[in-house]
Amino acid sequence: MNFKKIKLNSSLISNFFSLLILQGANYIFPLLTVPYLFRTLGVDTFGLVSFATAFAQYFILLTDFGFNLYGVQYISAKRDDKELRDTFFVNVVVTQLLLFLASLIILFLIIFSFDKFYTDRWLYLLSFGTVFGSVLMPIWFFQGIEQMKYITKINIVTRTLAIVPIFFCVKSEKDFLMVPFFYGLGSIASGVIALYVAKNRFNVNLDFAKASVVGIKECLKESSQFFVSRISVSLYTVSNSFVLGLVLGNAAVGYYAAAEKLYLAIQNVYSPLVNALYPYMVKTKNKIVFKKIYVVVVVINCIVLPICIFNADFILSIIYKNVAIESVTVFKILLGVCMVTIPSILLGYPFLGAFGHAKFTNFTVIVASIFHISILALLLIFNSITIYTVATLVIATESVVLGLRLWGIKKYSFVS
Repeated sequence: MNFKKIKLNSSLISNFFSLLILQGANYIFPLLTVPYLFRTLGVDTFGLVSFATAFAQYFILLTDFGFNLYGVQYISAKRDDKELRDTFFVNVVVTQLLLFLASLIILFLIIFSFDKFYTDRWLYLLSFGTVFGSVLMPIWFFQGIEQMKYITKINIVTRTLAIVPIFFCVKSEKDFLMVPFFYGLGSIASGVIALYVAKNRFNVNLDFAKASVVGIKECLKESSQFFVSRISVSLYTVSNSFVLGLVLGNAAVGYYAAAEKLYLAIQNVYSPLVNALYPYMVKTKNKIVFKKIYVVVVVINCIVLPICIFNADFILSIIYKNVAIESVTVFKILLGVCMVTIPSILLGYPFLGAFGHAKFTNFTVIVASIFHISILALLLIFNSITIYTVATLVIATESVVLGLRLWGIKKYSFVS
């Protein structure tokens, strides 16, 4: 490998550090709130809130419809054509609003059709605030123009204002509705401010009359392959807490979620790099820079994660104080998942997708999701669903994704 010094694009560096600060906030906030909520609400109510959050994630995926990937690609390529950029912007926002209305109808149908959901209907309705906030938040636009510093500032301010009241208003399990209320409020505020910045700082013409049926259909068609990919990923990520809640109840979700939230926080440490690298690679196709970054990340991964696994009980005891052995064991398993997912994610859209192999990248997660659901079904049939078998299945599924993507690297002649 050629390790000749390379001058990185300044926008890549700026975008990376903006995303790093944003991800740092996304890492710190859960570390502050999750342990507090776990202790204050108790494992059952905490599990219920986590179940509602996982349920809302399905609708976030539906309303996103792959735009957080396709939108980045489009805006990155068309950023200098204001007319095309603005038309695309309003078509995406209108499309997502229509998908939100459809989601709201589905939510009401579910609530009034199943007692489990009707009993806690206000929890699910309030959790829907984050869905509306995600619709209003055009992260894909700011990422595409490599100006994530604005999203960073907006999110840190609004999430701080939304999270601080939780410590004052949530004093017992009876106050659990305050959690989705404040989360939703912060999410909606972020979206509104982001739209304002897009209009006034980047002169985006928010004339929604420019949206058209043809434009909306085109957006749905082009982003559909990305949507299939995101849905497929959710089948072996979001669905785990959801299935555990349906089969084993709220306590199982609570134990699993306590470990999963920390695992996701560790995994998301690399999100700033991935999100900054994708638009950069779409523009430059700089394989040498990517290889250097990939090697560094894998080496760090192999050093840090085994240390975390060995000290998993100590880490959880610091954060949660009185931590159950169930959560410790799940945490160790999920840290093992990170050994696989982090290199796999880097080989996905930041590399294969940026070089025009988005369909293959999507194919890898579709195959993995079919594998995951098939094994999950077998576990259900043989009455073997536990928090441990579900966590272990995640390792197997993510290994399928990594194996396919490594095969894709060879297939498309990126390595001899």
